Amino acid sequence: MFANKKGAQNPRAAQLADDSKIHILQFNKRRFVVGLKWETVRTTRNLMKEVRRIGRERKLDVVAIRKSDSTQAGFAPKTRQKLRGGYSLVVTLASLLEGCCIAVVSLGENERGEKLFTLVGKTLKGGIHPYSDEIYKEEELQQYVIDLKSDLRGNNTGMEIPVYSDTDFPFVTDEIHLKNLLIPKNLKKDYRLKPLTWGMTKNQLILLSVAAVMAIGAVAFIEHENEQREVQKRRAIAAEQLRIETINRDARYKAALAKLKHPWIDTPSVINFLHACQSMGAKIPLSIEGWTPSALECTGGEMNVTLMRPDNSAVTTQAVVDAVKKLLGADTKFFFNQTSIVNFSISEKVKANGDDPVTSSDEQLKKVISLFQSVNIEAAFNAVPVKETEKNEFGEDLPKQDWVEYTFEVNTAVPAQLVFINDDFPGVRIHKINYTLDQNNSSIQYKITGSLYAKN
Repeated sequence: MFANKKGAQNPRAAQLADDSKIHILQFNKRRFVVGLKWETVRTTRNLMKEVRRIGRERKLDVVAIRKSDSTQAGFAPKTRQKLRGGYSLVVTLASLLEGCCIAVVSLGENERGEKLFTLVGKTLKGGIHPYSDEIYKEEELQQYVIDLKSDLRGNNTGMEIPVYSDTDFPFVTDEIHLKNLLIPKNLKKDYRLKPLTWGMTKNQLILLSVAAVMAIGAVAFIEHENEQREVQKRRAIAAEQLRIETINRDARYKAALAKLKHPWIDTPSVINFLHACQSMGAKIPLSIEGWTPSALECTGGEMNVTLMRPDNSAVTTQAVVDAVKKLLGADTKFFFNQTSIVNFSISEKVKANGDDPVTSSDEQLKKVISLFQSVNIEAAFNAVPVKETEKNEFGEDLPKQDWVEYTFEVNTAVPAQLVFINDDFPGVRIHKINYTLDQNNSSIQYKITGSLYAKN
């Protein structure tokens, strides 16, 4: 087993010796111990006798036992912290989590304000990896998770190893709620720490009893102090968890808010749109090699042109394609099933107008309806449905869309430049203008498509 490799133990042990201390976490009024030192114990008829022998030789206090394909023991030295009656966090999680996996658990902060964590690495056969039960700083955690995954996979390079955690890290695959998992009905006696003091000699037990009687007052005081420190530690851990939850909740809200970006921000104003269309339209000749424009479509930054071949013309498609390239530098499309027309496009940069201030629906609609009526144009308006407020997967309310949109479409013989005059039209956007040219009557028909936006 991994834990039997004493000469190849975790390389982080030396550099973090100052922080290698026993930690106690509390869930549902049960104590869970972190920081045991694990090793493989040879199996004998009396396992606890062998474990207690090791404890006597090394002056250790308590032990946790994990049985898988071999037997592993996690020892703790004597400490002022109350370990007896507690559970080994590593043994508990390795027993409750299914299959080969990794768990990352937050331990709060040390005296220098550094965030600390511990790892639980469970092998395919159920054993405990040596990286388990150590104390790690936040900045080194990801690399150890990567190394631990590699060790656990071994030759099974394609094996997926889930990473559970109560903290939001990029490498975490599954969220774990320790408060819901570590409930009394899930805990067994086998997960508890077992005392080693019963392995002492008779004289040692007598001396220990006498000392305990003489120091009962001091013990009561120490127990009270320890309890106060545990209360403070629990409060610090709870406060840190609340802080992280608040940060994550705010981040989720901001991400949802970003998806509700005002759609008119990246589009040009009405005036800029019309100027761009007029500028590009002025570049289109009334005839190119005798072929004449029959339809134009302006989308603000681009003008799409359809040229039509007049009856009995001797000018070929090739000649028109070459002429368009020479005059406007544009590539021309032609069609095998409509040989009398070709298409090409020219473009021009147009500046976005940014986040216009918008007013209420009544004000916006009244203004634009009246605008069209002033030049005797009938306009049809359609309200775009607003998505109802939803909740995310955590049950949190998502932000509400703060605008409404009405689309409009008009057909008119009045040029758009004569419709939209004397106003900047905040909250109004034109998406497209189609020009249909009648060469016989020398007339143009305009189809204007756009949107107006208002406060929701």
